[in-house]
Formats: sequence, C-alpha cells, structure tokens
Amino acid sequence: MQQSHKIFNQTSLNILFVAVLAALTIKTQILPVDSSTVRELNVQRINVMEPSGHPRLVIANTSHAPKAIKEGKAFFDPGPRPGMIFYNDEGTENGGFIFRGQKKGDKVEHGLHLSFDRYNQDQSLALQHIEQDNMLITGVNIVDRPAYPIDEYMALMLASEKGDAAATSKIKELEQQHPDIHGQRRAFYGTLNKKAMLQLNDPQGKKRIEMAVDTDGKPQLVFYAEDGTELMRLPEAVQPK
Repeated sequence: MQQSHKIFNQTSLNILFVAVLAALTIKTQILPVDSSTVRELNVQRINVMEPSGHPRLVIANTSHAPKAIKEGKAFFDPGPRPGMIFYNDEGTENGGFIFRGQKKGDKVEHGLHLSFDRYNQDQSLALQHIEQDNMLITGVNIVDRPAYPIDEYMALMLASEKGDAAATSKIKELEQQHPDIHGQRRAFYGTLNKKAMLQLNDPQGKKRIEMAVDTDGKPQLVFYAEDGTELMRLPEAVQPK
C-alpha cells in the first residue's frame, strides 16, 4: 500500500506538471510575454510607428491631429481633422479617415471622409458623406493627380498667397505642364440632394456624361460638349429643369 501510494503521488505530480506546462505553453502562444491587455484606454492621440521611426498610423482627436507629412517631416498644416491618418513605407501620408459633425443653430455641418492618395500626392479616391448648407452628398469621387510632389506644390501655393511673384509664375508654368496640378475630378458615383447619378468628366474636369435618376424617379442620360452644351439627351422627351 505504501509503495502504491508513492507511485500514485509521483504519477499525479507528473500529470500536474504536464498540465501546467501545457497551460503555460498555450498562454504564451496566445499572449506573448511582451504584450499586455487593457480593457479600456482613454487617449487623445495614438502613434503607430515602424522600427525605423516612421509613422504608419495616427489616431487623434481634433486638437492633436497630425500635420501633413512627407518622409517623416511635416510640410503643411491642414487644420483640425479628427480621425485616422495612414502612412506609406517611407513615412509619407497616403490616406485617412476623418469625421466631424455638429449643428449650429438651424444649420448642420456633418461630414465623413475616407480617402486614398496618389504616391507623394493628394487624394485620388474618396468615399464621403457631407451635409452642409442645404447640400447632401453621398458618394465616391475619383480625382486625377499629377506626379509632381505635393510638398513642393504646397510650398509654391503658400508663397503665391503671400504675394511671391516667382511662385505664382511657377504655378502657371506647372498648370501648362500638368493640367491636373490642382486635381481634376474625373468621376463621381453617388447621390446629390437625393438625385442618384454617375458623372464622368474629361481630363480638364469638365462634365461630359451624366447618367441620373432624379427625385421624381425619371431616368436620363446626357452627353455634353467640351463647352458644356448638351449634345444628346435620352430619352429625348425629358427636358432639363
């Protein structure tokens, strides 16, 4: 009996040791030793950084929103923009999600905006919802942007606003070289004041095709010339308001 009791105790200890080891192994796999769990966290800004020191993602409130950054260096202050800002492998801003909304008196100022930028440029794709000044827009915008670096463009624009003649001259030169230097909207799909529409523009940003269903439920397809005059309207019986 005494020998059997010793064997039983040793067996029990072995089983317990294996069980504890397995539990520790599982816990280590699920939750690494260098991680921690926080049930709730109140902050004004979170910076997600790469080992190189470049930002990858910033989540911030209104007062702590980041400036526009290229390769880790700020070059322009776009003002308050609470939300999330994305950065590419070089630490350059390449998109984000911003949102605001309030009512002042009888006027609503409400907006949500998710955008993705061209490399070293501004937004080329944007999903947005805006309510402002009796205007209601929900849709997707496609915008042409040039290959010209946005930090150099913004430096010229700011200098021109301060009366720098050389900067103004350079901007005019860029407008000839890059017709989309200021950004040209090429397509919009969504609703404008509850009018569902698909609008296609030429490289100069001029509307050339519009397919829509107005608030009265009537469909129409309109083709436009370069100067904005109508070339064709289908069905022909539908007259512009």
